[in-house]
Amino acid sequence: MTVEPEGEDTIALAGPVTIYEVVGVRERLATALAEGRRPRVDLHDAGPWDLAGLQLLIALIRSGHEHDVTIRLARVPAVCEEAALRFGLSDWLAGVRE
Repeated sequence: MTVEPEGEDTIALAGPVTIYEVVGVRERLATALAEGRRPRVDLHDAGPWDLAGLQLLIALIRSGHEHDVTIRLARVPAVCEEAALRFGLSDWLAGVRE
């Protein structure tokens, strides 16, 4: 899993977002957010997903809200949508995506 700055206000995630990667991804996202990259997270190249990966996104969005920053999810792949559906998070995902 990689977390790369992509443009001024975008963070791109690539690779698996599962229980095995979330600790490292969380740390890299926190660093990217500390650098001021907040409004958009590009998920196009991220996957596979599991509940831990979705929980990471929920925590990211919640952290943004706590700091009065709206974080949007961009280019959500079908595999992430399928995981959200499986775990009852489709409505939540629809509410935070571009």
